[in-house]
Amino acid sequence: MDLPNILVVDDEPNIRFLLQRSLSQEGYVVNTAADGAEALKKLNKTPYDLLLLDLHMEPIGGLEVLSFAREHDPNLVVIILTAYSSVESAVEALRLGAFDYLFKPATPDTIRQRVEEGLEQRQQALRHHELLSQIENLHDTFKHLVAENASLTAQGSPQRFVRSGKLVIDRNRNVVTLDGNLLDLTTTEFDFLVCLVKASPELLSPRQLINHALGYDVNETEARDMVKWHIHHLRRKIEPDPAHPRYIRTVRHRGYMWSGDQPTLGD
Repeated sequence: MDLPNILVVDDEPNIRFLLQRSLSQEGYVVNTAADGAEALKKLNKTPYDLLLLDLHMEPIGGLEVLSFAREHDPNLVVIILTAYSSVESAVEALRLGAFDYLFKPATPDTIRQRVEEGLEQRQQALRHHELLSQIENLHDTFKHLVAENASLTAQGSPQRFVRSGKLVIDRNRNVVTLDGNLLDLTTTEFDFLVCLVKASPELLSPRQLINHALGYDVNETEARDMVKWHIHHLRRKIEPDPAHPRYIRTVRHRGYMWSGDQPTLGD
């Protein structure tokens, strides 16, 4: 973890020296600036955690430095150190976001204590902002997923279950049950069955079955031979009497159709 970085701004050399030595002994990284102009240059170049700031400096005063510092980093902790206080300057400093307003000569213990408390407040603020950022990112991700889901729904995304009488097809798990009994189907048999049930009461030609279930096209002869073989095995698994099919009917020279109950879709 990086050590806290502190900038001491004061036009009195002995005060800069004492504060730098005292705070460095506490483990802080301490830089100094002799006036407001130097402070602005350093603030613009280096990120600081805390600013110890004298108000009465020429030609750029402490309030101007404070305003720039808070605009540059809203979480920067600013502690005012001044020997020439007034109600107006105190109110303005606090309005601009100063953490505290101390009068010279403040004891080293008082300054160290307020610096420690100010840095703790900064850490809390940074953690708070990080948490808000994470929540915002999660919210954006959630909105994206909702929009994506709505888009899929609008495009007619497939329903999970297809039912036809006592037949239930779960397309998410590639599972088929008939009258409560699990059917042991190959992937191709499953895809053929889904196509036939969904098309019911319309029939599908062998070529249409190949195209819809397997996603490619073949000529009529190849399609007829391929589908005939798979339908034969599918009937052996689904028909009470495969020799006299009840569910998968053949329409001579045209194709096959599901003759069970009308299918229904559901989630």
